[in-house]
Amino acid sequence: MRGTARLAIHNLTDAPGRTVVRVLVLGAAVALLGSMLVFVSHSLRTMTSSATRTVPVAWQGPVDSYAAAQRVAAGAAAQPGITAAVATATAPFAGAEHLAPTGTIRTGSGAILAVPIDYPTHIPALRLLQGALREGGVVLDQQLAATLQASIGDTVTLTPTKGAPPQQFSVSGVALVTAPDTLFAPLDPRAGPAPAQPPAEIAIMPIDTFAKRIAPALRTLTPASIGSSAVPGAQDATQWQVQVAVDPGIFHGDPSAALRQATRLRNGVERKLPGQVQFVDNLAESLTGAAGDALYAEALYIMLAVPGALVALGLAYLAALGTADQDRMSLALLRARGARRRDLVWLAVTESALLGIVAGLLGTVGALAAVTGLVSGSVGLTPLRIAATAVACVAVAVAGALAARLGASVGALRGTVSEGRRSSRRATKPLWQRLWLDVAALAGSALIYWLTARTGFSAVVNPDSNPTLSLSVYMFFAPALCWIGATLLLVRLRGRALSFLVRQGGRPDDGRLREFLLASAARRGSAINRGLVLVALLLAFGVQLGVFAATYGFQAGVDAQLTIGADVTATAAPGGAAALEPAVAATPGVAATTAIDHAYAYVGPDLQDTYGIDTATFTKATTLRDSYFVGASAAQTMRALAAAPDGLLVSRETITDYSLRTGDLVKLRVLDHTTGKFVIAPFHVAGVVQEFPSAPKDSFMVANLAYLQHVTHGTGPNVVLAKAAGNAAAVGRAVRAATASSGASIATIGEQTQRTTSSITTVDFTAVSRIEQVFAVLLVAAAIGLYVHLALAERRREFATMAALGTPLRSIAAFLWSEAALVLAAGTVLAAGLGLLLAKMVTAMLTHVFDPPPDHLTIPWGYLALLVGAAVVTAAVATLLATRSLRRLPLGAILRQ
Repeated sequence: MRGTARLAIHNLTDAPGRTVVRVLVLGAAVALLGSMLVFVSHSLRTMTSSATRTVPVAWQGPVDSYAAAQRVAAGAAAQPGITAAVATATAPFAGAEHLAPTGTIRTGSGAILAVPIDYPTHIPALRLLQGALREGGVVLDQQLAATLQASIGDTVTLTPTKGAPPQQFSVSGVALVTAPDTLFAPLDPRAGPAPAQPPAEIAIMPIDTFAKRIAPALRTLTPASIGSSAVPGAQDATQWQVQVAVDPGIFHGDPSAALRQATRLRNGVERKLPGQVQFVDNLAESLTGAAGDALYAEALYIMLAVPGALVALGLAYLAALGTADQDRMSLALLRARGARRRDLVWLAVTESALLGIVAGLLGTVGALAAVTGLVSGSVGLTPLRIAATAVACVAVAVAGALAARLGASVGALRGTVSEGRRSSRRATKPLWQRLWLDVAALAGSALIYWLTARTGFSAVVNPDSNPTLSLSVYMFFAPALCWIGATLLLVRLRGRALSFLVRQGGRPDDGRLREFLLASAARRGSAINRGLVLVALLLAFGVQLGVFAATYGFQAGVDAQLTIGADVTATAAPGGAAALEPAVAATPGVAATTAIDHAYAYVGPDLQDTYGIDTATFTKATTLRDSYFVGASAAQTMRALAAAPDGLLVSRETITDYSLRTGDLVKLRVLDHTTGKFVIAPFHVAGVVQEFPSAPKDSFMVANLAYLQHVTHGTGPNVVLAKAAGNAAAVGRAVRAATASSGASIATIGEQTQRTTSSITTVDFTAVSRIEQVFAVLLVAAAIGLYVHLALAERRREFATMAALGTPLRSIAAFLWSEAALVLAAGTVLAAGLGLLLAKMVTAMLTHVFDPPPDHLTIPWGYLALLVGAAVVTAAVATLLATRSLRRLPLGAILRQ
């Protein structure tokens, strides 16, 4: 074993140039894999952190009484991992009034939120804008304060229920309830979190005050009657509950691991409070969605990073092939001197291990440098994660070096000693060529892609409701088989097609250099093809990556605008946008605005989002595409809606579910803000819509703002959409500053893009593509440079003979640069077709990730020019260096070999 190690070290140090090349090639390949490993691991941990920190209330446990809520809260708060557990309650009120200077102002029904005084410091579902919670007082939600025209110090009267004596409270503050849909949702632990229409008017008071003055007048809601209201989501009595905040810092790893940890934590708390509470787990719901999204991150990694890394590892094989004949003769000599095949295999393993360790460590440094240099912000590197990355990189490098070493010398290991010492060998067709696996793989890829396009299969199912990933081996087959088939087909050709083409360019009998160059290239068709395969595949990897990344980025912007509605969106409490719109419109950089009333209405038993818009200003502030509508263009549909005051655009899903057609009468149950009850209002279907700015992806409706306000007696719209004349982020900051005092929530298209890429489009693909594109450029440059280096090594004797016969150095160098130019030109043509085809395949399979799907691929001309330019410059530099080395050729030593 020691002799094998010494021989391996001697072989590596005897040819330091070749060893350095192999180390650099292997290091670049594993650096790409290592950087993706670090980044995706960081992305998964970021998803976990986002999913746990954005949940306003982790757990909600319904209980029977205030005493039970206090008891359960105390028991839960004592458990490890729980940062807060508080007793709370929600309840309806029949009406409220305030004696203002202008007269008595009354409002309809609403809801009460009863919480401890220190609630805002523990649960991020409530934000105090003015004042504070005080015993005996009440804090008004921003909308209720605006409706009653009440401020701190005023006295308001709440009527808990009809027939109950009114209760007077002093206003101690104004607040914004940031998660009303969660706080006032019906609590059914068996069904899990359920959406509900939040109340329009909300009063917040200390829970002790609520228990003494409001709760006695209301019928206590028992667990058996939870959710039994005739109107889904409505509340007719007190709902005592325990709200729990969980420390997000205790969750580590990917979302799936965090979900298991969160479930164990909840089960442990419930087990220690047997029979006292069963929680509705909002945290698990969030982590479940994040765990599904994590599959998408891993799918992107497999489909986009692994092919490039595998082709990069092929460079190691190319480097090993450069001295295959010399290695074959050396191995044959060792066998002639008594070495067994097993000894030669151990020699290859030892060399590969030494190469792999050095290349793996070099790749680790490259991976960490790429991630820290190309990804903004911290990626959470720790000594343990760095060590894990190093182990993975070394393991891949050792395996790649061993595969390349054995692949290049397998003939010498399998054949006889005499065969190994021959200067030329008889080539035999491998089994895969005899079975035509390359053609079969390409045919299979085409068939699967055709079935994908025909059946509409994609990685995302239920795109019109909650996006859910359905990942299987099937979705990888089309691009994977295309990669395999194209590679094997290029290998099968072995340069025959290339040799045929160059032979048509002329004959060396003419005596001109061009004909000699063509004849030389035709003779070396097999050797040229080796370089062509890797250069073409790496260029194809770069083209596929660049095109898909550009398409992804463009559609992410379209998706973000569709999600929030416009470049900048300001959301206020109901009625608040009436005063908000002038402030937004006056902000520098805002080109146009439009106000929207986001309400809810029932179609039969289904509660759906309803949007009241002003058709005259809507299209000025946002973008409508013809693909959003069914049966008509965007302009035609908006004209039809404007022509019918009671017109209604109905989502395609609702049209299908209720068998509706254009012109049909639809009776909706809408909330009358004056009485607090749902009333029936007639609408007529004016068009069919499948996507709409700011609307959800499932069922929704769009109506004329004036008519919707008329039938609901609403207090005004509650959302303002704004079009930015310049940078949306800068305009968003200006709008946020201009509306800070109103408590409005501001969203920008850039912020939404970041949120989108951490949900269904999990990975921030801007960072991923930046890393992979840098590696693609470097690997393409390395491939063409390696080819020139190996071409010189393979033809040293030939070039030495030419020089000895008096051939000018410029003419000898022409044989190098002509081959490099031929490889580069043919590789670019092949890569353009293969890369675009692969980008098309990947985009087709991920169609429903984009909402709406892309109409066409986006071509990043600048990046593609950089990719090809790097290859051209590297080829020129490598050829120049090789030409200079020709001057230093030891002619005598070479000719004596």
